[in-house]
Amino acid sequence: MEIEGHPTQDLIEELEQRGAARVPGSAGGPRIDALTFLSERFGDAGGLWLFLPAETFETGVDEPLG
Repeated sequence: MEIEGHPTQDLIEELEQRGAARVPGSAGGPRIDALTFLSERFGDAGGLWLFLPAETFETGVDEPLG
């Protein structure tokens, strides 16, 4: 799967430029160490969680044929 230039990846990069943070996790939420990182970086700031499963990047356009 080629992610470079993928619309979802472009959106993520734009949000990061505006101050968002990309942290590892699962549908259950971010990993505990990621929460520590976020609280150290942002304190008790309000925000919005967005879960992007790996399938989000599978458009079929850039998948190998076969």
